[in-house]
Amino acid sequence: MTDPEPATGLPPVTNRKAIVCVVYGVLAFAVIYLFPLGGLVLGVPAITTGVHARREIAASKGRQSGDMLAFTGLVIGAGAIVTVLLSWVVELR
Repeated sequence: MTDPEPATGLPPVTNRKAIVCVVYGVLAFAVIYLFPLGGLVLGVPAITTGVHARREIAASKGRQSGDMLAFTGLVIGAGAIVTVLLSWVVELR
């Protein structure tokens, strides 16, 4: 099976949403200690931008890279949300 578009010879470009996903995830963890609700506020966009980035990367047929970057941001954002929720559960006891 052949590619519908000819190869340009250029290296793949890193998806910007994948970068934004990691930034949101790291900020979510950093903000937890100052303002716990901020971990939720920044963790949700980390997850959504990560999902969108992975879909765009898969649809680009090799023209974009950053799948592991997006996955890392997803995991960090989800970890921040879980950390906030667990801290609230432990605090209630």
